[in-house]
Amino acid sequence: MLILRPVTAQDLDDLLELASQLDSVNLPRDRDYLAERIALSERSFAAVRGELEVDWRECAYLFVMEDRAAGRCVGTSQILAKTGRPEAPFFWLEVSSEERWSSELRKRFVHKKLRLRSTVDGPTEVGGLILDPGYRAHPQKCGKALSIVRFAFISAHPERFERQLIAEMLSPFDAHGRNQLWEAFGARFTDLPYREADHLSGRTKQFIADLFPEDPVYVTLFPEEVQKAIGASAESAKAAVRILEEIGFQPLNQVDPFDGGPYYGAARDAVVSVRERRELVLPGKPRARALSEAKTLALLSTEVRGAFRATVVPLDDEGAPVVSAECREALGVRSGDRVSVTPLP
Repeated sequence: MLILRPVTAQDLDDLLELASQLDSVNLPRDRDYLAERIALSERSFAAVRGELEVDWRECAYLFVMEDRAAGRCVGTSQILAKTGRPEAPFFWLEVSSEERWSSELRKRFVHKKLRLRSTVDGPTEVGGLILDPGYRAHPQKCGKALSIVRFAFISAHPERFERQLIAEMLSPFDAHGRNQLWEAFGARFTDLPYREADHLSGRTKQFIADLFPEDPVYVTLFPEEVQKAIGASAESAKAAVRILEEIGFQPLNQVDPFDGGPYYGAARDAVVSVRERRELVLPGKPRARALSEAKTLALLSTEVRGAFRATVVPLDDEGAPVVSAECREALGVRSGDRVSVTPLP
């Protein structure tokens, strides 16, 4: 059985292995950084339980998917409660258009422009979704579960998150790990390779404000292949994009200042998985039903006895969760406990 739960310090090696598949600013392949992120996640979940006093704006919640039979973590996803604070501004490139017309030449041009923007009062960000390739066709719909668990948690604790949510999608890289936009733009102003700049931004973003141009940059001046890469999602990110679009996220006119990956956004309370989560009391009698036989699957989550746990269960024809004895044991729940049900898209 696969369960979703908060990360712990014992998961560091598994998390490092997963991070090596993505190596992003939110989840870099850096043992020290990941150890710090695990510690922050543990403090954040403790604050939700009322065990610690932590400013909600500084919290980060890191979920892992554990294969209980294999005894290892096979996936991860996370929530950054707030991006953009006075001590750590949030930066993005605003994408806009400028129309020019020459009556003399009888020619019209529409130029795309990029302009660095920042805020110290930014949205909540969901990201860091990684799944071991061997679990992508699993009957428990692992990718969807890793994505939706974030919104189920946000729905249960809306006071700890902003009203606007964003998600950054990874952009394409070539076979040598190079990014088209960074090579044409960011590297020219920082004299840094992409990975070094991306990892540095996980700790400080001051160099972005210091070195990136303040004036708009015309995309027309870039080679055609660079222009096409701006705002494009990597092939590996397209499944994640489809899930987000199904629950209400839409593309924004914003891209990441490093790789040009697109940002998607949505109002928190308009997201289907936030809005449709419902609570119920677990019935007395366990039931079993194969996931493959169910028309609809849902994420069953609980925070009883202070521990967040979730797993995928089938819904019956009346929309009620079918919760087996094995599932109850894995989640640590019993009859009469309150649980939440969030349909998978």
